[in-house]
Amino acid sequence: MRIGRRRLSAAIAGFLLVIVVLLGAITLVRWRAAGTAHEILRPAQASTQLPEGEYETVVDNRANIIALALRNDRGPATVHTYALPPNSPWLQTQKRVATQLDHWPQTGDCTDNPDARILECTWREPTRWWPREVRLTMMRPPPPGEPRSGWPNLTIVIIGSAPGA
Repeated sequence: MRIGRRRLSAAIAGFLLVIVVLLGAITLVRWRAAGTAHEILRPAQASTQLPEGEYETVVDNRANIIALALRNDRGPATVHTYALPPNSPWLQTQKRVATQLDHWPQTGDCTDNPDARILECTWREPTRWWPREVRLTMMRPPPPGEPRSGWPNLTIVIIGSAPGA
């Protein structure tokens, strides 16, 4: 009877060891995948070339705010700034980003407000361990009749992506 207990104990210990090693491997794979920011392709008709103007400090400040908000202990966020034609639809840009995120849920309100100059939307990866985050910000030009302060007739889109925290 003693030999039977030893074999049973060894089998249980071996099974538990396999489970622990398997869970460790899964955790390592997820840890490495979460350590990279999700790369987002630029929206259609977007250009990386921004014209010179006084508005650049406003755009740079907003991009820095996004980069700081998305930064975590895994590293800095990846932030890209694009220029779109004026009156570019928010919904089209939002859908272009959302289709690249494979069913990531939106966090917060992402509805279009035609009167708003700045629109934001955030998505979080649907995972329990170290979820990644993507933030889309659209900055519209001032409406006609308001002071432009050097803002050209274009819409700015800022896309930030953070590694999992």
